[in-house]
Amino acid sequence: MSGGRGLVTLSADAVVVGAGIAGLATAYYLARRGLSVVVFEKDYVGSGSSTRNAGRYRVHFGNRENTEFAIRAIRKLESLSGELGWNGIFERQGYLWLIRRKEVLRRFEELNEKLWKPLGVPVRILTIDEVRDRFPYINTRGIIGAVFGPQDGAFHHDYVIMGYYTKALDLGVTVLEYSEVRNVGVESGRVVSVSSSNAFVRTRDVIFAAGAWTGELMKSLLGIDLPIKPVRREIGITEPIKPFINTYIIDTETNFYIGQTMRGEVLGSVELEGVEGFLPYGNTLNWLTAWARETVRLIPSLRGIRVMRVWSGYYEMTPDSSHVMGRLDSWPEGVYVLSGFSGHGFMFAPYAAELLVKYVVDGVVDPLMRPFLPHRFITGNLIKEMLVI
Repeated sequence: MSGGRGLVTLSADAVVVGAGIAGLATAYYLARRGLSVVVFEKDYVGSGSSTRNAGRYRVHFGNRENTEFAIRAIRKLESLSGELGWNGIFERQGYLWLIRRKEVLRRFEELNEKLWKPLGVPVRILTIDEVRDRFPYINTRGIIGAVFGPQDGAFHHDYVIMGYYTKALDLGVTVLEYSEVRNVGVESGRVVSVSSSNAFVRTRDVIFAAGAWTGELMKSLLGIDLPIKPVRREIGITEPIKPFINTYIIDTETNFYIGQTMRGEVLGSVELEGVEGFLPYGNTLNWLTAWARETVRLIPSLRGIRVMRVWSGYYEMTPDSSHVMGRLDSWPEGVYVLSGFSGHGFMFAPYAAELLVKYVVDGVVDPLMRPFLPHRFITGNLIKEMLVI
């Protein structure tokens, strides 16, 4: 390491851009394979959407590719407490999708018979009477039934982030916070360096894992047009009360969701239109009013509960609402991407990072990784994911 006038000069086998869950996991698995790694983060560790999410996971998706990936990814996620030495506080509360239209119920039944059952993750189709019996606090007016996924659950994202961060540091990974990447040096079609305002790193590989900022970065630094767009999502949490919401509830008609933490806070959100782009972190009265209205409509006993905090983060959306990992031959050699998780990044990223590292180090494309290569945006073989929450 050397430096002058505040500029740090380093050499590393690989550089990772972004210190969220995807970037830290990638750095850790690269270091575990014996590579020297530098991570650039424009803010602080976990400052992006990795610590702004609801902390939930599921295996139930709307196509085979994402469902198969999710099954392996959740298995990985649930093993992280032992691997990282930080208790991720995992619990399987299940997901409950409330259904208000017959055609939606038929779609779930079809997914269960043709996809989820054969893959070993069947859901339970509940009648309206079963919903009232198992979840008596729900106002079932307008609801015709529900779908319950018992394999799905919750975790605490902060502990997983800190687990990867501390383990990466233990393996010698250098994490440069408040160090925004300004340039990627390319010579003879290959990456040779990555630099920021205060650091210069000689390297041969760079992995872009910067969440919603990935597409913008790759475009500005390398001219690579990858269709990853930011969408701001708002979320809120209430004062703690005695736990009684015994699952994670999603209203399929309004894309409203709500659950309760181990401490008893009620956590949830509702989707509103017109939030694409890098809008400032913050919240709107329009959103808060909509969330409060839907909360009381669905669970009347929550009327009068105090909202303690609201915040926002970004979904990193792709055209097919599925993540992208790997590289294209047309890119400079040594450039890779792991991003575009479209709202299910934290649950997928640890496993995706492990597969990507296998590709970077060994040149092996895992069969579960292959559908998510960026080549699909050229060929049109998109993985249309409809069950985005």
